[in-house]
Amino acid sequence: MLLYNTLSGTKEDFKPLEDRQVRMYVCGPTVYDYDHVGHARTYISFDLLNRFLRFLGYKVKYVQNITDVGHLVGDGETGLDKVRVKAQETGVSVEEIIDQFSEAHRRDLASLQVTPPDLMPRASEHIKDIITFVEELITKGFAYQTREGNVYFRVSKKADYGKLSHRGLAEIITGTRIEPARDKTSPADFALWKAAPIGAKDMVWDSPWGKGFPGWHIECSAMSQKYLGNTFDIHGSAIEHIFPHHENEIAQSEALTGQPLAKYWVHTGLLTVGGQKMSKSLKNTVSVADALKDYSANELRLAFFLTSYRRPFDYTKASLEQGVVLRRKLFTNSFSLPKETDQTVWKEMIEALNDDLDTPKALQVWEQNSQKINETDTNKLFNIFGLIKKKIEDVPEAVGLAADRNKARANQDFLTADNRKNELFQHGFEVLDTEPKTLYISR
Repeated sequence: MLLYNTLSGTKEDFKPLEDRQVRMYVCGPTVYDYDHVGHARTYISFDLLNRFLRFLGYKVKYVQNITDVGHLVGDGETGLDKVRVKAQETGVSVEEIIDQFSEAHRRDLASLQVTPPDLMPRASEHIKDIITFVEELITKGFAYQTREGNVYFRVSKKADYGKLSHRGLAEIITGTRIEPARDKTSPADFALWKAAPIGAKDMVWDSPWGKGFPGWHIECSAMSQKYLGNTFDIHGSAIEHIFPHHENEIAQSEALTGQPLAKYWVHTGLLTVGGQKMSKSLKNTVSVADALKDYSANELRLAFFLTSYRRPFDYTKASLEQGVVLRRKLFTNSFSLPKETDQTVWKEMIEALNDDLDTPKALQVWEQNSQKINETDTNKLFNIFGLIKKKIEDVPEAVGLAADRNKARANQDFLTADNRKNELFQHGFEVLDTEPKTLYISR
């Protein structure tokens, strides 16, 4: 299998550190709001990678964190914590915000047919691990404490800083930092521990440097080390996390251990909405829940997979309708399959997926040859792509609606028949009247 590695900028043969064992860490959400379709694309992409690795016979340990503290508004080094701001805006406690949006994230993953990660650790539950990590960096001379009670990583001590984003230190200092804190030795240095705001009582902890909370970047380093070791196979997220988040993870982790943090760095491309970046100011953010009002999880997944995970994806009605059309064709053809699979077709599909998850090519081959793949192998493909084919007989309410529709059609009561058809659609079935029978196709 070939996998594109952001670190090297090339496709590489995928060879895990341990035979047939894969350890993968993917950055999870900051739980201050509902997941949007940008999150969905990233989690669906890594769900595909997870599923395909398991199909190939690997045992995967998949960790996705929950950031519930330390992620500041604007991703800056100064300012307010996103979770705390949300709590203040809504008038509820920080703990309620964390619980509400952590649970919402899990629901969204389930609704998108994403296999749950094996572990979903919370940053706030690993404060001791984080403090120990920071203490060791100070001892090694890679971090320093300021009089204000903050602790920063000394970027100048890491000679290869910038190797993931391919940026030089001068460029980083002059062009990428937002509102550098005044107590830093260098504008490029980044926070490992932040002093608690005056009067703050929640989500702050005692530390050797006074009351405070962890920086955003150190959390992932501490949790990935705890659950996956000093070096693991795959670290991934969206392309927006390459700098500064992943660059900083590399710097602090490798400074501590002297070992590579991850062997392969995998990033999904940018998602735009109608050609524009999603933002609250443009009011064009599409939540997962809203997307699923218009399209099924099967349709969303197929629409995303029609573009390589590494390329930009523009979320438009036209791009999503491609997923609708492909879902309809694949699921309709699944009712009439041969006894044997055409091995030439099968090999071409698997080779495409082995080539850095080339889903556009794999789906093109499947669409053109779906009736050359038997039921067993079609079910394997459904599983790899995370598609769910429901059977109407497994949904009692739908069975009743179908019976009512058949009766109405027999009586030429077409208004009632159309109403039942619409209700079946809401239950996840598209109705296709064919000879000799009606098909109930999963949405």
